Amino acid sequence: MTRTGRRPPPRNRRGAHRTTGATPRTRERAAVRLQPADRTGRSTADEHLAVRDRGPVRAYVRDVVDARRRLVGLFMPAFACALISWQSPPSELRSILLTVGLAALAVVVTDAMVLGAQVVRMTRLQFPNTHVSGLRTGWYAFMRAHRPRRMRRPVPRVAP
Repeated sequence: MTRTGRRPPPRNRRGAHRTTGATPRTRERAAVRLQPADRTGRSTADEHLAVRDRGPVRAYVRDVVDARRRLVGLFMPAFACALISWQSPPSELRSILLTVGLAALAVVVTDAMVLGAQVVRMTRLQFPNTHVSGLRTGWYAFMRAHRPRRMRRPVPRVAP
């Protein structure tokens, strides 16, 4: 300490953190938190979502996918059955399980393609003035539908 009772200025980042408790990164986070929308008390419903989940189109796709139970939900079990039976030693049971697993996988993939086409068509009808990419929207619907309902994020808003 100097004679005036003040500390000398910090010489590096570590010293600055010790004296003020703030680093450039924490100041940046605080500035982001205090944006004008937050100060007025308004906030959008999408601000807590990941970037891939934001927007009315994605919310609509989520609601359409969550409204029904589909065969796409059996994708992971069918894939696991086919993979395990493919890796197992040759036997009659293996050939039966592999055939059943691959047939189930084919049905699930077909259902996923139908789901993607339906969701894209419904989304384009619902949002005529918005560009809706078919592949991206279909893939988003598939990625949402193949997860078990309790593992979906954001949490489903509609009941099946």
